[in-house]
Amino acid sequence: MEIINNPIIDKVLLLLIAFEYLLFGLWGLVDPIAISNMIGLTFNDITAFSEFRAQYTFFTALGVLSFIAIFNKETQTRTYFIIALLNGRFVIGRTLGVFLDGTPDQTLWAIFIVDFAVFCCCSWRYRILKNL
Repeated sequence: MEIINNPIIDKVLLLLIAFEYLLFGLWGLVDPIAISNMIGLTFNDITAFSEFRAQYTFFTALGVLSFIAIFNKETQTRTYFIIALLNGRFVIGRTLGVFLDGTPDQTLWAIFIVDFAVFCCCSWRYRILKNL
C-alpha cells in the first residue's frame, strides 16, 4: 500500500506525460507539416493549419499543466482527471475507427497503445489521489 501512495510515482508519471505533450504539442505548433506527414494528414487550406495548431496548442497546455502538477500537489488530481478524460475520448474514437474504417496501420496502433496506457495510468492515479 505504501508504494501506491509514493509521490515519486506521480512525479515520474507526470514528467513523462509533460514530456510527451510538450514535445508533440510544440512540434505541431512549430512544424505542423512534419507532424501531419508523420500521422498521414494533409492540409487543404489555411483553416486546416489553424485547426491543427489549435489542437497542438491544447496538447502543449496539457504538457504545461502536467509539468506544474509535478510541483503543485493540489493540481495533481485534477490534472489526472483531465488527461484521463481526454485520452479516454481518444481511445473510444480510435476504437470506433477500427470498427467503422477497418484495421489501422502500425502507426495508428502505436498511437492507440500510448493513448490507452496514458488513460489507464491517469485513471489509476486519479482514483488513488481522489481517495486520499
